[in-house]
Amino acid sequence: MKLASHYLRLREQYPHIREKQPLGVTLDELAGGLDCTHRNTQLLLKKMQELGWVDWEARRGRGQRSKLLFLKPADDLILDVAKDLVERKDLRGALEQMKVFHVPDSLKESFHHWLNGYFGYSSEVRGKVRFDLLRFPLTQPLTSLDPATIHFTTEAHLVHQLFDPLVRYNRLTQSIEPHLAHAWEADAERKAWTFHLRKGVLFHHGRELDAEDVVYTFERLKQRASGSLYSWVLRQIEAVEAIDPITVQFRLTEPNELFLQYAGTNRASILPADVCEELKERFALSPVGTGPFKLVKNDRSMCVLDVFPAYFQGRAHLDRVELWHMEGLEEQDRFRTLESFQILHNYRLPDEATGAWQQIQQQGTTAKFITFNLLKEGPLTQPELREAVVAALDRTRLLERLGGDAVYAGDSFLDSEQHLSMEAVSVAPTEVRVLLKQAGYTGERLSLCTIPQYERDALLVQALLQEAGLAVELRLLSAEEFKGEARLQADLLLFSIMLDNDAELRLIDLFKSMQRHVEPSVRAQIDLLLTAALRESERGRRTELLQAIESQLKAKRLLRLLYFKKLKTLYHSSVKGISLDSLDWVQFKNIWFKP
Repeated sequence: MKLASHYLRLREQYPHIREKQPLGVTLDELAGGLDCTHRNTQLLLKKMQELGWVDWEARRGRGQRSKLLFLKPADDLILDVAKDLVERKDLRGALEQMKVFHVPDSLKESFHHWLNGYFGYSSEVRGKVRFDLLRFPLTQPLTSLDPATIHFTTEAHLVHQLFDPLVRYNRLTQSIEPHLAHAWEADAERKAWTFHLRKGVLFHHGRELDAEDVVYTFERLKQRASGSLYSWVLRQIEAVEAIDPITVQFRLTEPNELFLQYAGTNRASILPADVCEELKERFALSPVGTGPFKLVKNDRSMCVLDVFPAYFQGRAHLDRVELWHMEGLEEQDRFRTLESFQILHNYRLPDEATGAWQQIQQQGTTAKFITFNLLKEGPLTQPELREAVVAALDRTRLLERLGGDAVYAGDSFLDSEQHLSMEAVSVAPTEVRVLLKQAGYTGERLSLCTIPQYERDALLVQALLQEAGLAVELRLLSAEEFKGEARLQADLLLFSIMLDNDAELRLIDLFKSMQRHVEPSVRAQIDLLLTAALRESERGRRTELLQAIESQLKAKRLLRLLYFKKLKTLYHSSVKGISLDSLDWVQFKNIWFKP
């Protein structure tokens, strides 16, 4: 690798010299360019000559210049070095290699085309064993794989591969099924929940899971509850007690019919107390769980999961999953070929694609929305101006600018399958201007706050509001900052919600969060409806109560739904065992490939 760098330095020193064009040069000049001694320069030239990169003819004597011929095109060598770094699992080094030297765009395109072909499924026979590997690209680095501190969908999906909760929700039967706990029961008041753990479940480091790990996990979650997802559930946990090594009991301060659902979320995945205490904050990037895969590498370049053969629900078919961080992946999509990926998310199937490809649309949906912060003194405390802002957020134009066949307008979290027609969501600009005038708006500046990952949506929203005559500034906060008080300095908040298996929990979490910045009368009404929903055992009735909260927030112009996005998965006929988890990603454990 160092020899290649020396060669490329020489080529940059003599850019006007073509391959096989004789160059008269002294050893002093070459040594200066390489920043080496004469002896080391001669050794380097000898190695380059042995590899066929140069032809070197040394000449001695005063005034004599040696002859050097460059034989290896610099672009070819740069590409070879970058590919070699990829094979050595050094993706970051490979990408940096393409930046260090003056690489033409055509060479970058060639490398990215090759790199995209490197992803997907591969298999090789090692002795009497077949080794199956799946590679995925990542568009952003992983910040945490700790179930308590994950922020993004990709991280949540990987937590699902590395950890297990006490129970799991079955989407098809709409029921809770045993997982780490094989049985459970609740008392008559629905305030005491007892779980009975499976025997023989192993963590990745070899120790058997017991009730103390469950106690530790939930006590740890309670300590970190402030601002976290589902923190309201954790505040209801009065005590967690290990009755014996395989029995654990939770005592709640009030009835919660959704506690069992919470116990099945990836946030409530069970952790090993000993490893967590040893690693402390380092656990977030070096986690240990009980899941079908164990983490063996996680750095800025890639994340590697190896199969955990002792998994209590049976060994996965794949032997390894590699997730590579690739900056600017969206811009590289034009190099992607169907042959490079056996499984693709949100990928539009080309017209010329063969019948070997199948596409499925998942049940889970992501919804983007705007909420109004009435804690902040300002013009939005006037309902008439909120009405004008809602009208200015024309969803017809928003959808046109977003593009994509998986994006659509809807008017309810509870019925995300109900698409609105373009006519139903369109508002004439003249009507918006009339509303602004009636509201007495005189150009006061409004602030719109979101996280960097939603900047594109925020810019579109800002543009729509500005086009309607509103002055809007954009403020971006990190996901961690957005969970705290900083966001409440803004007038408008843009965020999203994943409506998957945990939709009821997520909606309650959203509505409890919104209670902090709505007017007192609405806050009190939401509280009554939420209390009733958490005490309601019948799902249909809970849905009606949550729908009532949503309707009130929209009627008061405190909530504006922007759009829904449906995840689609495209997969090749060679992929078998396709099943989907709560976040609508393919479960690595169940898939296998037919050669």
